[in-house]
Amino acid sequence: MKKKKHISPTVQPKQKAKAKGKAKGKKVPSTPTDVEYQQLFDTCVITKEKIAEVDKVIDDKVIANRNRYEDIATMVAAGSMLEQQGTFNSSSLFRTRPLFNAFPGNVQQLADPTPAVPEPLFQQFAASPPAVSLDIKPTSNPFGLGYLCQLGGDFTYVSNGRIPWYFIACVHYLECTFSFKKHLHNGDPLTGYTVQIPVGRPKVGHPPPFTFEESAVDALKLMGFDKVSSWKLPFILRKLEAYNGFGYFLYYNINSPYLWSFSNHYTKGKYVKDRKFDKEAVSAQLGSAVILKRMEERGLIYIPRF
Repeated sequence: MKKKKHISPTVQPKQKAKAKGKAKGKKVPSTPTDVEYQQLFDTCVITKEKIAEVDKVIDDKVIANRNRYEDIATMVAAGSMLEQQGTFNSSSLFRTRPLFNAFPGNVQQLADPTPAVPEPLFQQFAASPPAVSLDIKPTSNPFGLGYLCQLGGDFTYVSNGRIPWYFIACVHYLECTFSFKKHLHNGDPLTGYTVQIPVGRPKVGHPPPFTFEESAVDALKLMGFDKVSSWKLPFILRKLEAYNGFGYFLYYNINSPYLWSFSNHYTKGKYVKDRKFDKEAVSAQLGSAVILKRMEERGLIYIPRF
């Protein structure tokens, strides 16, 4: 998988080229607009022959590791308050293994990390997907207050400032192909510090090797995701596209395969190496937006639009 060296959404390739299909003299937007992202997502049709493959990725990689992604989101939100009992959820990470030091400084092991208050309803149901995938599409929810999963009572609230677990899953896919032996920053091995940009991460107060969780927390905080107050669909798609860059949009007027491969929004054209674009190459990698689209179709999540 081609690795993005820098994941700021404002980063553009150093060498400018004339954008195709853009009016001369007219200022070219650096990214698709919020409306464009929403329209692309809502009109996305997954290639029929690829649906089984997409479902397998969702079942075996995304849903299967949901607890780990939720724990990482909890740690990012908790910050220096990680030692407080009420910040943990009920997943196996904190019930079956010692608390690692994900942050600089001393963190004391908790005797009983079980929260003293009732957990949200969505954590009281099994996270495993149904045996059969059903094409159930959520009812439109313009207020973005969450969507009651029709397949298992799963609530997903994503407007409270906490990083959505499925966003972390998509980043994990784009950067590490779901490997838990690599840094979420850029896919470098956890046996040492990162050598690609960003170099020398994570900053966790101890030398290598590192756990996936502590490195992931460092990566997400380094990107400032702990400061985001609202996770809406256009923002999520823009951040995911930023992991590979906006060259497809700026210079070739096509949709990025890193979001839309395996759907009606992508046919061909791919960067086969850094700054080398092949207009006939076809991406064999599943698009991250397609993963999210299929999860919505199955009623596993709902992402607020506005």
